[in-house]
Parts: sequence; structure tokens; C-alpha cells
Amino acid sequence: MRSEPNYNTIPVGQLGIIALPGCEELANKIDNYLIRWRFQRNSEHKDTLAFAGYEKSTYLINMDFPRFGTGEGKA
Repeated sequence: MRSEPNYNTIPVGQLGIIALPGCEELANKIDNYLIRWRFQRNSEHKDTLAFAGYEKSTYLINMDFPRFGTGEGKA
């Protein structure tokens, strides 16, 4: 017997998307989907402290990805 998914859990942390170079288009599509989905989702708990930052104008995080001359990534 198949059960319906349970979407009534409290978020563990805030969501963010870090788009690596070359993946920006995909990241933008995911970001737009999340913005619409979270805004349209009805929940009586949206305004509680546990859901702080749940609805955002974007989930993309602005990052730089510096590299050494050899091409290796810097930490």
C-alpha cells in the first residue's frame, strides 16, 4: 500500500543554492521553482519562528570560486 508523502515537517535549517560555474541556468530554474512552490504552499505555521526565512525572494547564494594557477580550487 502506497502512502502519501508527509510535507508537514519543520525545516531543519535555511535553504540556499550555490551555483557552480556552468550550472547557473539550472540553478535559476530550481530557484524559481522553489520561490513559487514555497509562496503558494499553504501552511498555518509559515509565520512561526521555526519557519523564519522559509519564503525568500531568492535562494541563490552569491559565491566566488577562486582557483590556483594549476586549476585546483582554493578552500
